[in-house]
Amino acid sequence: MIDNFDYMKNFPKRSIFNPGGLGSFYFISSDQVVKLPGLLKGRVDRVLEFKPGAHWLIGYATSDSLKFSEKTQLSDHGTYYDQNLTGHYPGDGAEVQDLFSDMEQIGITYYVVFVDLLGKQRLAGYAGDLNFSADFSSEEKRYAFSFEGKALEKAPLYPYIINL
Repeated sequence: MIDNFDYMKNFPKRSIFNPGGLGSFYFISSDQVVKLPGLLKGRVDRVLEFKPGAHWLIGYATSDSLKFSEKTQLSDHGTYYDQNLTGHYPGDGAEVQDLFSDMEQIGITYYVVFVDLLGKQRLAGYAGDLNFSADFSSEEKRYAFSFEGKALEKAPLYPYIINL
């Protein structure tokens, strides 16, 4: 039996100013990523490497609708994490319908960097790509979208400049 006391520690002291919520997000299809960085203590150790000409794409969600959840799951094969970035996109039109239909195609998966209100960034989809879906509501005249999937690692910090 392992003695857990040797590596467990107190919870870190919380920061005094810690607003909840997210401010923005960026995404890229996983087929445009050449190499994933390694992990070091909950953060990636370098930027994602993209194919020539590839870059982060800018997402948009209405104010206060962008949210990320990461639920720990246990299975016979070990621990994994259900990751889900959700938001609302306002309005409707041919351009957004076409974009969302293309993004929902089977086999297309994504990496997403989301940014909290203090500017801290995390990378969702590391060690488990995310699928995109969007549902339209005529009553609310908006799309509810999500990037969701199962990952073998928690979404690590991504402390690098997002090049567009």
